[in-house]
Amino acid sequence: MDELRARRLRNVITNLSEQRHVAMSTGAPFAGHLIDLAIMQVRLTLSEISEEELFEFSNVLSLELESEQVD
Repeated sequence: MDELRARRLRNVITNLSEQRHVAMSTGAPFAGHLIDLAIMQVRLTLSEISEEELFEFSNVLSLELESEQVD
């Protein structure tokens, strides 16, 4: 990813974070959650993490949490 695109994506994250703050402060938690999802997607794009990698990471974390709850 070139530096210009990375900088633009970081700016998008900043703007979305500001919008999330506005949504949450005006009592719109569902909108805030949707914005959180958008921020996560942009961060994944910025970090060049595929959906498959995220899925596998999520599975590993879930298994670790389950094993901690059993212990």
